[in-house]
Amino acid sequence: MPTVEHQLKLANFIQDCTDRVLAADGLDTCVRRACALGELLWKNDLGQYALPELELALLQRYQHLFKAPAQEEFKATYLHVLSQAYTSSGHTRVVEHLIASQALQDSAVLVTEKAPPETWAKLSTPSQPCICLPRFSNRQEKIQALLNHFARYKIVVLHIHPYDMEAVIAAGMARQFCGTRIYMYNHADHVFSYGHGMADVVLELSYYGWELSKLRGSHDKCVFAGIPLKLPDSTVTRSENTTGHIASAGSAYKFKPGGAYSFPDFAVRLQARTGRKLMLIGPNLKTNWWWWKPARQMGAQVIFHQRMAYQDYLVCMRDASVYVDSFPLTGGTAFPEMAVKGLPCFGILTGAHGYSPADQLKSASQESLLDDMDHYLRQQQRPGIDQLAILQKIREVHGIEQVAGRISQAEMLNSQEKQPPWLNPAPINCDFYEKIWYTRKLFTPPIHNLPDWKLGVLFLKYWIQSRQLGHKT
Repeated sequence: MPTVEHQLKLANFIQDCTDRVLAADGLDTCVRRACALGELLWKNDLGQYALPELELALLQRYQHLFKAPAQEEFKATYLHVLSQAYTSSGHTRVVEHLIASQALQDSAVLVTEKAPPETWAKLSTPSQPCICLPRFSNRQEKIQALLNHFARYKIVVLHIHPYDMEAVIAAGMARQFCGTRIYMYNHADHVFSYGHGMADVVLELSYYGWELSKLRGSHDKCVFAGIPLKLPDSTVTRSENTTGHIASAGSAYKFKPGGAYSFPDFAVRLQARTGRKLMLIGPNLKTNWWWWKPARQMGAQVIFHQRMAYQDYLVCMRDASVYVDSFPLTGGTAFPEMAVKGLPCFGILTGAHGYSPADQLKSASQESLLDDMDHYLRQQQRPGIDQLAILQKIREVHGIEQVAGRISQAEMLNSQEKQPPWLNPAPINCDFYEKIWYTRKLFTPPIHNLPDWKLGVLFLKYWIQSRQLGHKT
């Protein structure tokens, strides 16, 4: 955990930043600064995970600028709100699955910024076409439009970008003026996000988010929902492939070494020990410098694909002997999806796990992972693993109707029913990403919002101080 001096420096930095946001003259400038701050905190794991007081301060300061919508008949029970829709994105796919469920069939979808035409049909239901907001000349007009839409639904479910303060303010006013219930589907559960202050219910996806909610101060609002996956009707039975490659897939940054974990170094050792070819989907060999030396060491025994068409991806997994999850950051839904498809799956319990019962297939360390994979590839056996029980629990947790059912019943569940419904195989380390960030030589600049010069100066000052403290310790 950070030292007392570290915590004090962070608290001072956050106070200076919120003062800068609140020093703005008008709504537009204030919200612009809030969005810039939100992106800085989202992209850089300082140890600050929410700012509910800032959300409330902006709501109280500017609510007089907005008109309470006239009470009209509800258009549907649920409105799922996305900041942006993508053709291949977890957020969009989650919403697509939820609105197709029986439990949440009375749903509509609203996108506040951009939605490519090819996403419209996926985010529409037979009675509720996808709502795409037009561009507005100022933030007040946009927030008023959001408020008018939110008021037409009983429950607004936020699937927004972590810095989307406009949607958060509109949600707060809908809650205050119209009694709208606000749910926050916590996609970015391991990083900073706005929305926790306005939410009546925070829908958690993992043990990691569940534990981190205690630091956010939102634990009393939390209900475990989980990530919905489109799973085959039954677990695929596949013959053992004793000569296939080792596969792994995930966004490029998820393989970047951090803390005590280095997937590239592990890959070199794994290939040398097993003699198997590696197929890695996601890393970009041109820009991911952390792969340059390992790629030379493995030569033709490793194949990199920055992107892969879905059908080719399925063939790659079909021909693999085993699948190994990325680390230090988990590859996400690919791990339980491949397990249910019958592919033997391996990974590490890093402390930042907890997204699936499939974690029970993982190993305690890089050394034990190396041993477990080598043993399986030689013997085709996994001692101590109850594969059938784990696969059944994956279905109970990730099935689309099961996830939708937990959301629809969120405010009726007892304290036991709100918790993640499987046994976590290892403790969660809530400062996992924070430790990695404080050891890195570079920070991540914002790219989605116009920067504010004063916030930038404050951040640079804190970044320098944090490095000096790191050298002391």
